[in-house]
Amino acid sequence: MNMVLSVVLLVSAAVGCYVLATGSALWSVAPTHAYGLVGFTVIDLALIIGQWRKPSTAIIITVLLGLVQLGLMSGDVLFGASTLPSNFTTTAAFSRYLLGDAAFVILLGVQVVLIVVGIAAFVMSHRAPATTR
Repeated sequence: MNMVLSVVLLVSAAVGCYVLATGSALWSVAPTHAYGLVGFTVIDLALIIGQWRKPSTAIIITVLLGLVQLGLMSGDVLFGASTLPSNFTTTAAFSRYLLGDAAFVILLGVQVVLIVVGIAAFVMSHRAPATTR
C-alpha cells in the first residue's frame, strides 16, 4: 500500500509542479496561493520518503495534507473571487475559471484519491492479523 500512496503523492506533486509552471495567472493574481502550492508540492515529495521511513506517521500526515489542500482548493472555488482583483467580478465567474482549468480539477481530484488511499492504508496497517486455527 505504501507504493500506491507514494505514486498518488508523486502524481499530486507532478500536477502541482505543472500548475506552478504554467499558471502565470496564479503567480500574478494570487502569489500567496502559488507559494502555498509550492509548499504542498514540497511536502508531497517529502512524504514519499516518509512512506518508507516512518509509514504510520506519514500516512496520517498524508491524509491530513490531502484534507487541508482539498479544503483550501474548494474554498477557492466557493469563495475565492472575494479576495481577487476585479478581473473576476463574481464568485461564479471565478469558480467557472477554476473549474475550467483541467490541471486545477485534476489536482482537486488527486486530493480526493490521496485521502481515500491514505485512509485505506491506515486501516490496513492497523488491522489485526488473521489468526489461524
